[in-house]
Amino acid sequence: MEFDDIRKIWDSQNNRPLYAIDEQALHKRIQARKKRSGRIADTSEIVLITANIVAGGIVLIADILKQEGNPFAYAMTFVMFLTAAIVMYSRMRRKRHENRFDRTLVGDLDHAIANAAWQVRLSQAMRWYLVPVAGLTLLSVWGPDKPLWALVLIFVFFIAVFYASGWEHRWYVSRKRSLTKLREKLMQEELDEDFML
Repeated sequence: MEFDDIRKIWDSQNNRPLYAIDEQALHKRIQARKKRSGRIADTSEIVLITANIVAGGIVLIADILKQEGNPFAYAMTFVMFLTAAIVMYSRMRRKRHENRFDRTLVGDLDHAIANAAWQVRLSQAMRWYLVPVAGLTLLSVWGPDKPLWALVLIFVFFIAVFYASGWEHRWYVSRKRSLTKLREKLMQEELDEDFML
């Protein structure tokens, strides 16, 4: 874990080992994790915003050029643009609240946990976002002149993406869990120190 810099000290009064943590090294590691979780959240948000705007624009332009007037294509365009707007609003809100954390070891850890929790919520929401997008995609390409294999291929693609997004989501959950466990250990250390005094 993050306690690589623990030093074993012998307590001669109680004849048992005590442990001390190099707080400066631990704080640097926590700051690195905070920056990493912030970069991951930033990248995810920017990719989601960009992908939804570009994909929604492509669907809209393709439908206009084909002059089909497919209501499912328009619905998918609306869902994608709405999703981009929601993610953009949530990003601005998350960025606005970044200054509420103290610039201490525990404050930086809380900030890293908040970023990780946001990433968990975002990945879960985007995982379920695939369901309506897949449905609208299948409905927009469904037609008597479309081959069945194309629908099956699209369906298999979305199943694979849904499965991969589950793997990604579990990775974010485990990162958040490790940060939370680190915070619990630090709080336990502080309680033990307060109790000893």
